[in-house]
Formats: sequence, structure tokens, C-alpha cells
Amino acid sequence: MKLSMISNFSGPAALLLLASTAVSAGNPPSTLTTLSLVPSASVAQFSPASAVITVTSGGLPVTSGTVKLYQTKTQGVPGSCATQNGNAEVQPPLTGVPDANGQVSFDLYAAGLTNSIGTYGFIAKFTDPGNYDSSSSACLDLAIALGDGPGLCPTGQNATISATFVNSPGFPPPGTYTWNLLISVHACKDLTNVSAQGGKNAWTGATFGAPTQGSVGLRKATGGKNEVSIWTIGSMGVGDTVDLPVSVTGSIKPKTACGTVLGCLVPGRLCPRVQSLGRRNRITAALRQ
Repeated sequence: MKLSMISNFSGPAALLLLASTAVSAGNPPSTLTTLSLVPSASVAQFSPASAVITVTSGGLPVTSGTVKLYQTKTQGVPGSCATQNGNAEVQPPLTGVPDANGQVSFDLYAAGLTNSIGTYGFIAKFTDPGNYDSSSSACLDLAIALGDGPGLCPTGQNATISATFVNSPGFPPPGTYTWNLLISVHACKDLTNVSAQGGKNAWTGATFGAPTQGSVGLRKATGGKNEVSIWTIGSMGVGDTVDLPVSVTGSIKPKTACGTVLGCLVPGRLCPRVQSLGRRNRITAALRQ
């Protein structure tokens, strides 16, 4: 039927029809996705920070599609751009549609992405199937640093406590491993009689290193190899930070079901959370209240 239609037109008209068909069969327009962080390089722990993503096509803003924010991973745990060997959507997910200026803004502080000290890489990805080609931004690092003032200490907070990995496997296969953690307590005001509670649960064994201040002792044994220990710190001045090294050893069984989380059994306890992912497992440090 196409041949009969073309034969009824003059030569120029036929050429016009063919040219139009070629354009409609082309690829979707390409896009450019850029990411900027505010502040651009570093921020104090618990301080406000934002990710601003801009999507353009041919120099003009794109106002449709979906933008998602990803965080780089190093051996399965959040890491910097330089050390990444993968990435995954931030949790909880941050997703948005570009506005009239082709921009999407995400509040990293509200999403809890400025809570942990370290350097973390972020990547923005844009998709709009059928309308535009997908594109990804360059990776940008945001350093979360320990600092005094309202950034480190939310309004009304007396002290903060955090846990960070130190030379620990974050994405290991089944087996027995030791996770080295550093527990840090920061004083937001002058405090007395400061203490922190933690311990070990049945599937792990925990040992405590020497704290920079105070001492650690057994508070009570709760049965089934569960123990609660107390770190007696004492007095702290505003802005002081004290640390306690903790080593946790545990085994991941080869046939652990996918999605299984091996966590704490006692409220207020510190331990790794282990989520089985097929033949490998993701390890994250968690403070449970």
C-alpha cells in the first residue's frame, strides 16, 4: 500500500514523505544530567545538605521523566567515588520529576544521609522511556565530618552516639568474620554521669577495646549467651568526643535464606545487621533504640 500511495505523488512529494518517515524512526533525544551538592564538599554530621539535579536536552530543560539518587558502594557498604565497585538507590528512595527548570532537589539531611561520618559518593540517574534517552551524572563525593555546634547536635540533644566500620568486610560470602566497629559519643553540652549500654547477642561474640575515657563492664547476662555491657564514661564537656573500639565475630550459614536479617535481640544494643543476599550477605552497622 505504501508503494501505491507514493506512486500517486510527484517526485518531490514522494521524497518529502520518505524523509518524514526517517525522522519518526530515529532515536529519542539525548539528555545531560548534572549533579551538584550544597554544600559542595563537606558538611558537619547531622547538618543540612541538598542534592540538586538538572536535566537538559539540546540545552533546554527537560520537564518529564524520573530522577533517582544513587549512593556508591564499596564492598556492599556506602563508600567514596574513588573506591566504589557498584551503586544502589539510597534508602529510603529519593525520586522526583524535573520542574519547569529541569531541576529536582533532594534533602539529604531529612533522608538521614548526613548522619554517619565518612565520605560518600552520589550519582543521579534520569529515565524517560520513549521520550528521552537515559543519562547519569558524574559521581560527586560528600564528606560528613565531626564538628561542634548545631550541625552536630540537633536542637535539644544532650549527646549523640554513632557507629562506624573500621577495616571490616561489608559484603562477604557465608563464613565466619569479625567486624570492627568504633562507637563514638559526642557531648552537646556539659554532662555528668554519662554512660552507654550495649553488648552481644547469641549469634555473635563481642570484645571491647580500651575506651578513650571510662571503662566497660558486664551489666547483666540475659540468657542464651546474650549479655548487656555498660560503658561508664563519666563527665564530658561540651564538644568532647570519646571512642570505644568493638570487635564483633559471627558466622553466616551457607544456606541462610535470602532476605534474612540477623540483628539484635535486646533493645538499645549495638550489633551488625546481616541481610542475606543469595550467596552473599550485606553487613551494616546499626544502633537500635
